[in-house]
Amino acid sequence: MKKSILITGASSGIGAETAKLFSQKGYKVFAGYRNENDAKSLALLENVTPIKLDVTIPESVERAVATISTSLGENGLYALINNAGITYTAPFEYADEKKMRYVMDVNVWGVMNLTQKCIPLMKKFNEHNSIKSRVVNITSWAGILGQPFNGAYNASKFAIIGLSEAMYYDLGLLDIHVISASPGVTKTPLLKKTTDASQAYSSMPDKGKAFYQKHIDNLDSMSEASNNSSALATPKKIAQKLFIIVEKKKPDMKQNMAVDAKIMNLLRRLIPFSWLSGMFKGMYSLK
Repeated sequence: MKKSILITGASSGIGAETAKLFSQKGYKVFAGYRNENDAKSLALLENVTPIKLDVTIPESVERAVATISTSLGENGLYALINNAGITYTAPFEYADEKKMRYVMDVNVWGVMNLTQKCIPLMKKFNEHNSIKSRVVNITSWAGILGQPFNGAYNASKFAIIGLSEAMYYDLGLLDIHVISASPGVTKTPLLKKTTDASQAYSSMPDKGKAFYQKHIDNLDSMSEASNNSSALATPKKIAQKLFIIVEKKKPDMKQNMAVDAKIMNLLRRLIPFSWLSGMFKGMYSLK
């Protein structure tokens, strides 16, 4: 039986490379997209079915899962990679509540709602196979370490790590593996957005702009340095790691897929907060 997988946020970055790799490996890939232009490029890939999917809209989730269910029939769904994610960067003093809520809608509630709707398809798969279905939630070391000006993203990733651990127990009762996979800082479009406070900056009062200007400039410098770094993982590299995880019969629940993810996890466990905060204050020019 050909294995099947649903990948959200498959239009670019990690999602796009993962869809491409799994299709090359013979999987039946359902690639979630929101923009019609992205659907055209995904449709060119062999074994890939583009699925219009906005994880924040219940009707969109229901339509997508119904389409997948019809396509798979009694075979069921082998794997779900909850990859779709957004960020919003702003000084907390001027952070927009609606935008912060939307980050939570995509990064947390979208994962919960889509996964719940996919459970019946995964149970179907399990009825006919010895290797069991699995859910991979793309997390981040931003879910174990808070960062300046990144409250919305931090909150969502702290939440999804906790949710993943709870899902591990609950879905384990259904023979569905749950994996919390951290890719570390990766060269994707999201990287630039994670340090882009221009939208928040433009709506600040003049007093706020004057106070935070040096910090915004520092974020821009950090973003440029990150994009030019050869040490960061690429989406292609992360896709290869995800393939290994999804193929493993009994994958470990927590997966750090890049060196920086492993380092940050180690720092969080071993280093006092006063040291960590000093490091971040230096990085973000807060001293």
